[in-house]
Order: sequence, then C-alpha cells, then structure tokens
Amino acid sequence: MKRFTPLVALLMALPQLNAEETSTTNLPPDPFGTIDEAAKAGDYPIEVDRTRGAFTLDASDGQYQPGSHFANWFWNAKIERCGNYYVGLIYDSSRPKLGVQLKVGDSILKGYAPRTNSLMAKDPMILGKGYIPEPGEYSVTMLTGDQSNVPTFQVKGVHFSPAPENEPHGQSIDGSIVLDAATATTYSETMRYERGEEKNCLGFWTDVDDWAEWVFDVTTSGEFKMTIFYGCGEGAGGSEVAVYLNDQTHEFTVAETGGFQEWKELDLGIVKLDSIGENKLAVIPKSKGEKAVMDIQKIVLTPSS
Repeated sequence: MKRFTPLVALLMALPQLNAEETSTTNLPPDPFGTIDEAAKAGDYPIEVDRTRGAFTLDASDGQYQPGSHFANWFWNAKIERCGNYYVGLIYDSSRPKLGVQLKVGDSILKGYAPRTNSLMAKDPMILGKGYIPEPGEYSVTMLTGDQSNVPTFQVKGVHFSPAPENEPHGQSIDGSIVLDAATATTYSETMRYERGEEKNCLGFWTDVDDWAEWVFDVTTSGEFKMTIFYGCGEGAGGSEVAVYLNDQTHEFTVAETGGFQEWKELDLGIVKLDSIGENKLAVIPKSKGEKAVMDIQKIVLTPSS
C-alpha cells in the first residue's frame, strides 16, 4: 500500500487545470474593469463659432520696454463688445516660470507663466477674467519679471475671449435647472449681458450672427419642461430662433411682448437630459426682425414629472 505525504495528497486533490487555464496571467483582476464609461451629452447638430467676439493683441503691435528686474508691454486696444473676457497670455519660454501682471480697464490679473515646449498645446495661459464696462479705446499694460522679449522668454500676444458674467448654478434639489442670463457666454460682436436689476438680461442683440451658450452640470437625468423668458419691443418681433440642447433642436418665432424687458414665458416643450455631468444649451438666431432679435432673462428646465 502506497503512502502519500500530506502535501502530495493535497496536490492530487486539487482539480486539474486545462491548457487554457494554465496560460492565464497571475496579475490580480483590474478593480475598475467593470466600470462603464459615462455617456457624454450629444453635440449640437450644427457647427458653432466659438471664436466670435474674440481677439488677439499681437506682440508686434505693442511697445516693449526691457528692464534689469522688470519689463513692460503697452497696447492700445479698440474693444467693440463690453462685458467679461477671459484674458490669456500667448508665449514661448525655456525658463521655469516668470511672473506676469496685466491691467485692462479696472481689472488687474496676475499669474506665473511656466516653461513651454513644442508638445504643449498653443492655447493661451488664462490669467483670469477682465471686465470691459463700455465699448471704446482701452490701454492694456503688462508687467513681467526680467526680460520677456528674448529667446528664453518671448511674448507672442494677449488673447481675449468672451466669458460669462457669473459661474453657472448647479441643479437644484428639486431637480430644476435655471440658466440665468449672467451665466451665459455671449459669442458676439454687439449682444452682451446687461447689468442692473431692471435688466439683468442678454440684450443689444442687433446682429443675427451673435449667439449665446450655457454650459451646466446635470446630477439627476430625466425629462424636463423647457421654458424661455424673453422680451421684445414694439415693431421688433418676427425673429426666427433655434434653441439647441445638446443634440436636440427646438425652434420658435419671437413675438412682441410690449417691451424688451417685458418678460414673456414661452414653453418650448419636453426635452431629455440623459447624460450626467456636462451639458450645454445654445440660442442661435436664424433670422432677425426689424430692430433686434430679443432680450433673454433666463431659461428654466423643470422636471416634467
């Protein structure tokens, strides 16, 4: 009678592995392998121009004064659209970092410009938001540490792009989403956010190519009733407008409301927000009435249930 050691007996009791099973890796399973990638909201069914209203002050159009510790740049800019702008520095640098301070209007923006390389995107380094109270001529000045027009650090220009007045609100506890005029980005030449309690709206919409966009987060998906609050003065009705919510389209004709700040609530129907996270909505005119498109106070998405 054969005798087996406990180890041999244990090995003989284990199930036999076939060739396919023995070829598997001994690495532990990926703990995140079963997580599905979150679905993103669909894109607009049309192409949009997010460069509208943006402009760049080239270094070649400015004046440069070097210094032993600080350098100065000066530009004269004719700015047609008032409101908020993202102000960004366009530059190349082989230095670890260089301090930058820019002034436009009453806005003073500060930051540190890090080293760049050929693999980096050429997007401007955003210094912050600058506010332009009225269209007109503005002096733009920039102070940099040491020299900033030499091979180790070269300023290429200063870029201005439209920015919202305020950051967007989150989805409310009751599921509603309020898109105030102040949280819209106005890609425009004339249309802009108008401050003041009696206004607090998007106005001066005299150019049919101007448009507005809201980017907002959704935490609870579902179906929503979409309502726009707008005003239109006497003799200014008739504009055709499209509202794009992600990949959905809703159109309407602007009616006179008695005044540009006499608000009318217009139900645009039921829409679906299927994607958690970033969503976007655009209001784009297809045609303009006699005077202007309209003023917008807000757009509200209310859970339909």
